[in-house]
Amino acid sequence: MWENKTKPLDVTFRDPQKSPLKSLTQKSIRKSRNREVCLFIFCCVLVHFMTHLYTKMSIDIQGTFVSQKINKVRWIPEDYAETKCFLTGSWDDEVNLITVWTFESVNEDEEVEYPRALTKYPVDDDVTQIKFTEKNKIAVSISNGDVKILEISAYDKQTPLKEIFSWKSLHNYGNTKCSATSLDTYEGDIASIGEDGNVNILSGRRGEVNRTIKGADSCSLHSICYLKHTEVITGNIRGHIKIWDLRSEVDKPAASFLLAGDELAATCIINHPTQPHIVLAGSESGSVAIWDLRMNTFPTSLLSAHTGGVTEMQFHPENPQKLLTCAVSGELWDWNMETITKSTKGPDNQLVWMPLQDKNTMMINSLMPSFHQALNSLDCEKGRILCGADNEAVYLIKNLKY
Repeated sequence: MWENKTKPLDVTFRDPQKSPLKSLTQKSIRKSRNREVCLFIFCCVLVHFMTHLYTKMSIDIQGTFVSQKINKVRWIPEDYAETKCFLTGSWDDEVNLITVWTFESVNEDEEVEYPRALTKYPVDDDVTQIKFTEKNKIAVSISNGDVKILEISAYDKQTPLKEIFSWKSLHNYGNTKCSATSLDTYEGDIASIGEDGNVNILSGRRGEVNRTIKGADSCSLHSICYLKHTEVITGNIRGHIKIWDLRSEVDKPAASFLLAGDELAATCIINHPTQPHIVLAGSESGSVAIWDLRMNTFPTSLLSAHTGGVTEMQFHPENPQKLLTCAVSGELWDWNMETITKSTKGPDNQLVWMPLQDKNTMMINSLMPSFHQALNSLDCEKGRILCGADNEAVYLIKNLKY
């Protein structure tokens, strides 16, 4: 504590008879000093609190109850304007739906916009994946083994979705149906996987099955991603990762490796948008593994992430150093991936991804409070993120910095 060891001071105005103030003693000086210190500390705490509050308030979270458990959600792209329309695919309902929505205000004076259903397309079972093959066409995998291509009207989104192609019971155990667990698209082509362990390569333009890799895996496949037009990578329920060369006439993988030591399902796989040799896989334990396929088949980094299984991952379309992930534990995270890249470039003039030595250096932001229901899907469009969850709600996160 500050202490004045001088003698008491008498401080007066020049005309003490007219002044209402009395002289200040040593005790009053101490009180005045303490008040100044307390005021300074209070101001510092207030500034810190307001800065933290402003950071939190800059992200706007809006949730809307839609009476469906949402398994997949996708923005519908627009060329010259910010899109207001999106798609959802439901699951675990008597009649599951693929629904086209738009955001609009209830009243003209209100700035807040809420989703309104424009058209609904019923399917026979759970929607397991939705991916665009073209700007206005989507490929859909269903848990009854079907794969469909549906067309969205470019002029009026209220027009019912039109079925272009349908592959009935594409995935099956002979006469018994099984789930088409996921799919990926590349320049109009589709690669689908299922519980039967098969990989099917489909033409989205001609409606043909170009190739089937039978028995690609001995157990259920859960995730697939195109590395390039002639290569796909798959992950199964035991965490086995395999790369398939579609030009090969032999149904054997070009490479195979494990997600981790434990036999945990590879729930989703993506590759880097500008560096396709960088592959990320999420597991049912919540961890994220990163590979640089040019170097070796062992993960460059294995990051302990969510407390529940990773349900979907996406690199931000405008900033490939930003990774978004959601999980069964109800978490939505924003990752800064710059911390695991070298500042120097490799021989091919690309960034070299290096092992993350200090896990505390990862920059991760939680974009919304977690809840006790699975957050199944996300899709990002500039500063906006859509999320679908098992609590029968759709969430819109706005003002994301990217």
